[in-house]
Amino acid sequence: MKRRNLIVIIVCFLFSGCLQQFRGVKLETQARSHMEHAAALEDSSLYHQAAQEYAIVAERYPSTGYYKRAVWKTALLNMHPDNSKIDYSTALFWLKVYLGLSLSPEEKEDAALYVAMLEHVNGLQAELSSYVAEKDKLLEVTQKQSSDIVTGTRRLKELEAELAQAQDELKKMKEVDVRMQRSKNESNSNNSLELLEKPSKLNNDEEDTQQLSRPNALKPQDFFPYTIQISSRKNKEASILEAMKSRDKGHSGFVSHAYIPGKGDWYRIFVGFYRTFEEAEKAAVELKKQEYPLAFVVKMPFAIQVGISSKDEELKQLDAALRLKGYLAYSVLDRLYNNKIRLLVGAFRTEKEAAIFAEDLQKEGFEPKVVQR
Repeated sequence: MKRRNLIVIIVCFLFSGCLQQFRGVKLETQARSHMEHAAALEDSSLYHQAAQEYAIVAERYPSTGYYKRAVWKTALLNMHPDNSKIDYSTALFWLKVYLGLSLSPEEKEDAALYVAMLEHVNGLQAELSSYVAEKDKLLEVTQKQSSDIVTGTRRLKELEAELAQAQDELKKMKEVDVRMQRSKNESNSNNSLELLEKPSKLNNDEEDTQQLSRPNALKPQDFFPYTIQISSRKNKEASILEAMKSRDKGHSGFVSHAYIPGKGDWYRIFVGFYRTFEEAEKAAVELKKQEYPLAFVVKMPFAIQVGISSKDEELKQLDAALRLKGYLAYSVLDRLYNNKIRLLVGAFRTEKEAAIFAEDLQKEGFEPKVVQR
C-alpha cells in the first residue's frame, strides 16, 4: 500500500514537471510570436504599433527569455523620433524597469544615459508649457490693444466724416468773406486798411484761424508768434487724435514734432496763435478752467508753409495728402492777400528747427517753406 502511494506521488511529480515544462514552452512560443510581429512592424517603420507589440511581451511574459529585449525595445520605440505618437513618459517608465534587470556595465550605462536625457526633455517640456501660458496671456493683451486701436480708428473716421460734412458750409462762408473783403478793399483803396478778426475754418480741420486785412507794409502785430501748449506725447497718432478732439470742442488744435536730446521724439499739442503774450495768457487761463489744467503759453514764431491758395479744392487735396503722411495741418489767412489761405504745419522756436523739419516734408514730396506765423 505504501509502495503504491509512493508510486502515485512520483507519477504526479513527473506529470507536474511535464505540465510546467509544457506551459513554459507555450509561453515562449507565444512571446516569440509577438516579438516576430513587433520586429516586422518595426521594419515597416510602424514604430508606434511595434512598441505596443513589444509592450505585450514585457507585460504578459516576464518569465520568458524575450522579456529583457521586449522591455528595452518598448522604451526605445516609444521615444523614437519617427514614432507618430511619441510618449516620453512611457519610455522613461520602461527604461527604469530595464535598469532593474541584470545588465552588463555597457547596457546599464546606455540605459542610464537615456533616462537622464528623458528627464531633461521632461524639464524642457515643463518650461515650454510655462512659456505657452505666458504667450497666451500676452496674446490676450495684444488682442485687447488691437480692439482699442480699432475703436480709435472708427472714431477717427467718424470725425473725418463730420469734418467733411462741415466743408460745404465753410466753403460758402469763405466765398462770402472773400467778396466782402474785396468790396472793402476797393472802397478804402486810399486809406489804411483796418485789421479784421473773424473766425474761419479750413476744410476738414474745423480749426479757428484769424482773417487779416493788410496795410501796404507789414507791421509786427501782423505776426502770431505765441501759442498754447496743452499736452505732449510720445505717440504721434495719439497726439493727432487729441488735437482733433480739441477742434471738436471749438479750439484750433494742431501738432508739432520736437526732438529732445536724451528723450527722443515727442509730439506737442498746441491750441491757437496769438499776437502778444497777454492775449495768449488770457486764453490759457480759460483753457485751464475747462479741460486743460496744464495749458501754458509758449513762443513759437516759425512754422512750415506747405501751400497757399484761394482755391478751396486745392487746399483740400493738399490737406488730405498731408494727413495720409501723418501730418496735421492748420490754416491762416495770408497777410498780403486776404483771399488766399496759407496751409501750415508745426510750430518752432527757431528757424533752424523749422528748417530741419522742412527737410522731412520735402522727402515726402511736398514743397515746404519756413515762414513766420
